[in-house]
Amino acid sequence: MRGSRREWIILTALLGVMLVAGFLGGRGDEDAAEPRPNPSSYNAKGSGTKGLFLWLQELGFRVRRWEQPLTGLPGEAPILLVVGPRRAIDDAELKALERWVASGGMLVLADDGVGAPIPKIRPEPPLLTFGLRGRLAGKPGELQPAFPSPYVEGVQTIAPTGSVRFRREKPEAWAPLFGDATGDVVGIRRLGRGTVVAIADPGLFSNARIETADHARLILNIVRVHAGRGQVLVDEFHHGHGEQDSFMAYVKRTALPWMLAQAALVFLFLVVARGTRFGSPVAPATGARASSLEYVEALGDLHQRARARRLAAEALAGSLRRRLHGALGSRPGEDAARLAGRAARHLRVKEGQVRLGLRPGPKAVESDEGLMAYARGIHALERRLDRRHAGPQGR
Repeated sequence: MRGSRREWIILTALLGVMLVAGFLGGRGDEDAAEPRPNPSSYNAKGSGTKGLFLWLQELGFRVRRWEQPLTGLPGEAPILLVVGPRRAIDDAELKALERWVASGGMLVLADDGVGAPIPKIRPEPPLLTFGLRGRLAGKPGELQPAFPSPYVEGVQTIAPTGSVRFRREKPEAWAPLFGDATGDVVGIRRLGRGTVVAIADPGLFSNARIETADHARLILNIVRVHAGRGQVLVDEFHHGHGEQDSFMAYVKRTALPWMLAQAALVFLFLVVARGTRFGSPVAPATGARASSLEYVEALGDLHQRARARRLAAEALAGSLRRRLHGALGSRPGEDAARLAGRAARHLRVKEGQVRLGLRPGPKAVESDEGLMAYARGIHALERRLDRRHAGPQGR
């Protein structure tokens, strides 16, 4: 390497500035405070719904983020989740949404907008189009279902924390599923061949509160009733994703200014170094993924609080089945007994051990200890599968 002592002092100072800039501008979203709630499925913090998105995917639903205006909703998608829209839903989208629901779609719209619209300042709350007006009237507390419904099967209570309650502009159109003396928190309406479920508290299904009361069971029931084999769309367009606006507005919402500043510092570094070589570029190490056992412990805690050990065991069995299908090159519809036999020969374990992993027995769901024992068995099979496919280098 070449360069005077003075140049290396300048280089060290520049690197220090880059480290400080990277720390201040590149901190992960999960470590930063939330200035306002953001119910986006990209948000892993408390107010986000990333946990719900990943959970539904793990349960086998075809979940997809929708980053376009609602005027282009596909007719084959049976269900749409719109949770706490931060961008106004315009008139054209609302009309398209009404047509989509009337043709057989299922809309879950969680919004706590209140008050009358103010032109160019505050848009009309979207649920007003469907005959509901939000108002500040209620108090936090636990609510029980108002009447039996497939949506509330296994749901004993929900616990809204906001004070927004719905007032029915068209009382004959809406059925209050959850509510109190001040108004409705969850309402249902039939519209043509479709259904609208309105929720006054978008935070029910947030990362921080989905495990509270029976919120997880409520949204799972809604999705199960309507999703079938179709896609579950999650609106992200009204959280700012996919929108087209000015370049400067885009820059202000991203880390691009910090990236440009760091690029300028790198340029200065190259000028000072004058051809100094530090070797070939080294690819950043890929962080180790969490083991299946760690994942199981987290998922198991969620299901335990939602009183759904059976769902947790089924999710684990489905994960193992997909891993075996991929490793053995079999078709997804292959008989479980045949798959267990092939997997046992491949892994050199007893066939009964694989069968138990593919079909959790009663002991796996009758207690938390049984579920964890079943999870450890799945983890052992997956580790054995990883070692079998790691080759000589991985042994």
